[in-house]
Amino acid sequence: MSLLLGVGACQTVKNGLYKTRSYVWVGKHLKRDWPYIIDVQNGRKRLVFIGCDHITDTTHRQFATIEQYMADIKPQVALHEGGQVTERYISRNEAIRKDGETGCLAYLCDKANIPLINGDMSDTLEYQLMLGRYPKSKLFLYYIMERTVIPHLTGANGTQPFEEVYRYEIPVYFVNRGFPLSENERSYAYFKELYERHIGRPFKLELTADVELFDYVNGKGCEFCALGRASKMVRDSVLLTKIDRALDQYDRVLVTFGGGHALALEPALKQLIRRKRQP
Repeated sequence: MSLLLGVGACQTVKNGLYKTRSYVWVGKHLKRDWPYIIDVQNGRKRLVFIGCDHITDTTHRQFATIEQYMADIKPQVALHEGGQVTERYISRNEAIRKDGETGCLAYLCDKANIPLINGDMSDTLEYQLMLGRYPKSKLFLYYIMERTVIPHLTGANGTQPFEEVYRYEIPVYFVNRGFPLSENERSYAYFKELYERHIGRPFKLELTADVELFDYVNGKGCEFCALGRASKMVRDSVLLTKIDRALDQYDRVLVTFGGGHALALEPALKQLIRRKRQP
């Protein structure tokens, strides 16, 4: 049993067939040393899930940990976060500097000549599933805050003006991937109108207390926080299905994903490894 499980009673929720930890609970346990390792085995089946920090520091111990497990368990397949990898990296450090743990894993899989599977879901499928559950205007507001505004305010785009970032991301990450937006709904002015309608005050391009209204770790009474948790759980359900299929086909499976997902999915991964499978 991991030490984490000894920290009080954790909240569990159902995600389809699986039991997972609540993302409210997860949010209270993110301040820790990464990586977080889940190493489970049943007979000849072994699954190692490495929960990572999304960083590009080549000296961080999580990258040595990924290398160690690649060498120790000799996985037959690996799964990663963040969409299909197409790049071939020249070196370990180049891979890490460009794409963090996903780049590191891709580089090692190339060297070992084993398949690397995108464990994430496409934005197109996520939009389709989430639009069936939530109003389009609220979903759009949440996605823009979580994926465009907050990353920009925390330095993701350097000195690039926000309106330039916005004009680029709307067609590339939303329209082209199936999020239904009319010409008017693609404008920055429309986003600001949505923000004021749902939040009750004008949008300011700065880090204020309002960002807490979009943070999935905040619990009851926070509508957009709950929407964020639902988005993560939809992604988790796809990842669990892909891991399950990998265990049907292979005996040794290695996964790298964000640390929050590891904390949330640990109970479900123990369910998966116990499942009876065809020899």
